[in-house]
Amino acid sequence: MAENKEKSSPEPIKRGRGRPRKDSEFQTLSKDQIAQKALEIAGAEGYDALTMHRLATEFNVTPRALYNYVADRQEVINLAVSRFISINPLIEFDCNDWKRGVTEAYNATRKAYRAYPRASQMALDEKLKVEPGPFRNELMERILAFYVDIGLTLKQAVALVRALERDVLGFVMHVDYYYDRRSKDSPDYVSSLVPLQLLDAYPEVPTPLARQSLELPQQDSDDLFEEVIELRLLAIAQMLELNRTAENPEQ
Repeated sequence: MAENKEKSSPEPIKRGRGRPRKDSEFQTLSKDQIAQKALEIAGAEGYDALTMHRLATEFNVTPRALYNYVADRQEVINLAVSRFISINPLIEFDCNDWKRGVTEAYNATRKAYRAYPRASQMALDEKLKVEPGPFRNELMERILAFYVDIGLTLKQAVALVRALERDVLGFVMHVDYYYDRRSKDSPDYVSSLVPLQLLDAYPEVPTPLARQSLELPQQDSDDLFEEVIELRLLAIAQMLELNRTAENPEQ
């Protein structure tokens, strides 16, 4: 008889419950990948959109497969928040050029918030218990020390740190968020205080200054953000001058 060379099919690879097959098309995941994708979802749509089902769809796996890497949705949210906090840069401040330091802090914070605008609204979307690690402590201490070293009081420094977050977050959500997503034919709500369409809609209301303002050079969101920084620099300069006057009243 001829030798039977036909071989039996190999046994399927055993896997744990919910774990993707090693011989399947599913990619191997990691917490870093999950954190990044979670941040992208939360940053674009808010934390309410960050569900296990949505996250699994992004990776082309089942929701059950994610539990091999994270305990639950709360851990996913914590990973996204921690990653968002970590992208804020540690700036090397120079007290001899404080205006440049403030400008860099504003621009760097805007860059991080603009990339993931909705991620900064964690307090509105979720009640979170996040352990961000020591990074935020270092970040806060560094900028507080910078403001104090240039001649501001600690109270003023704290107020300016809060102002930076409000200035940037407000700008990103009310200007950048709209500007980055508007269509070309949308009314110009960015640089115009009142678009011409609205002025024309109510001719009974006298608006000579508003109409005259439309003749000013058009500004994009970068131009408008420079105005925010300029106003904040003027406020800091005034604080420093008042502090110097208080210390040397006879000068």
